[in-house]
Amino acid sequence: MSAREAAAIGPLIAFAAAMARGRHAQARRALAAVRRSGVDRVAAEEAALMLVLHAGYPAALEAAGALLEAWPGVARRRDRGGPRQWRERGERLCARVYGAAYAKLRSNVARLHPDLATWMIEQGYGRVLTRPGLSGPARELIAVTVLAALGWERQLVSHLLGAARLGAPPADIRRACRAGIAGGGARARAAATRAWRKAFGRDAAGGRGRGARV
Repeated sequence: MSAREAAAIGPLIAFAAAMARGRHAQARRALAAVRRSGVDRVAAEEAALMLVLHAGYPAALEAAGALLEAWPGVARRRDRGGPRQWRERGERLCARVYGAAYAKLRSNVARLHPDLATWMIEQGYGRVLTRPGLSGPARELIAVTVLAALGWERQLVSHLLGAARLGAPPADIRRACRAGIAGGGARARAAATRAWRKAFGRDAAGGRGRGARV
């Protein structure tokens, strides 16, 4: 992440968490902080668009509307390439996020439904997550926040590890997870704690690792 993006990541994840839960007042406060950080508006646009993947179109539409109201501006089209390019870019990024588990992921998702496996790579990773405007580590932190907010434990484990693989600082990964569960109730907190333990709860020697609790 650039220094400017790093300064904005706290309010960006707060904006994503708020919109994942439909909390517009919190989202507006977060957007004001994003704007004060000096980051370009496109960073907030990309955070809003990412909600399509982890929270659905309604959340993304509401987030884009909240952004337009709080920070008026004209978004420019940044969609590049076609299915072949999206697939190639998506395969490269997904392999970085999942590391040694990449082949198993592809096989597991294809077993659930082959079209879902194609959409995950072409649309999710290739068309959305490789867009300019936000770095890979920043996007993984936003994914962590939204998945923690919504209690998606299995996917949260994957993206906690993905954030680490892409070089997000450990303190930022923890902050993203905490932002997601803030005000989310016991279920979200329990799911996030289990996910954190699965991702980071044991060290290489098999003993308890640091930060087993979110």
